[in-house]
Amino acid sequence: MQQLSFPFSNKCYFSVCDGNRSYAPVEAEEAITTAEIYQSLNYRNQFQFRKPLVLHFPGVDQQTAVWFGYSFDVEVILVDATGTISKTFTMPKRREGDALFVQFFIDCAYAILVPVGFCKKWNIREQQHTVKLTSFAFLQKQKIS
Repeated sequence: MQQLSFPFSNKCYFSVCDGNRSYAPVEAEEAITTAEIYQSLNYRNQFQFRKPLVLHFPGVDQQTAVWFGYSFDVEVILVDATGTISKTFTMPKRREGDALFVQFFIDCAYAILVPVGFCKKWNIREQQHTVKLTSFAFLQKQKIS
């Protein structure tokens, strides 16, 4: 697969919600195409990871491949079809000699890649917080398909 230029051209906004309380919207870069989702943050260094990256999966019942070989640690927030944060975890950076690997995601509407410490700073809790996403490019793609 050829290396894509970054940042990707689309952006969106997401808010973390706790019941009726919603935090200020966060601007994020958006990966919509299969190639963007697969490549995600590869070919970037930590300094070039300026804002979160939302990976839009094509459907919760379809497996989506993401290539993990980042040169820095990243937190991953998985969001289900209802907008509930189903899982958070830290993806450690690739070390010299480590093999690259592809992670397959299913049962997720999208994943948000954020800098390490984001979940702690926002006190994000699995199954308790939801995400409200505003994505004009993704909605446009859905209308075309």
